[in-house]
Amino acid sequence: MDTTSDKNEGYARNDWQNHYDNDDLQWDLGQVAPPFIRLWEENKFFRGKAIIPGCGQGHEVVFLAENGFQVTGLDYAPGAVSLLQSAIKEKSLQAQVLHQDFFQLDDTHNAQYDLMLEQAFFCAIHPSRRPAYVETVTRILKKDGLLAALFYETGEKGGPPFNTTPSDILDHFSDDFHIETLEKTPHSVEKRKDKELLGLLRKK
Repeated sequence: MDTTSDKNEGYARNDWQNHYDNDDLQWDLGQVAPPFIRLWEENKFFRGKAIIPGCGQGHEVVFLAENGFQVTGLDYAPGAVSLLQSAIKEKSLQAQVLHQDFFQLDDTHNAQYDLMLEQAFFCAIHPSRRPAYVETVTRILKKDGLLAALFYETGEKGGPPFNTTPSDILDHFSDDFHIETLEKTPHSVEKRKDKELLGLLRKK
């Protein structure tokens, strides 16, 4: 993983961990992202084997576990992993929690998942790593597996989060995925209004 911490080059592991050490989790909503709850209520995805990379405190991991999914949450910041492990234990839920770099998932994860859920993880990595992201998610999803994602269109330079437009998604994903939905969601929390692109992408 890139170890640079320059704002325009992306964060390294220590940069993310510093946020946990300093209790500075400005990106964390303190809840499941409302668009994901809406997708579940509308039966846009179904119980199965799910993975959530860059899961942070893991609100979505807890949500899926509570709703009968076989779910794996992963993050490469130790602080995130510790918080999620505590939440899973406190709620007596079954979920796998990995202290893991998403890009280094080994072959045991190949074609294992029905669903990958993520919010702003694609936008948190440097744009130069986006092809590797697509390669990894394509590798770990089953055929017809679903990527349900909240992409972040900041309209700003630098990052993280790095600006992500509909064209960016189409350019990176169209070869390997059917783009079923890609639109601004009306269900964002207030501070993310008009910035979140909800994508439902089906692996070919």
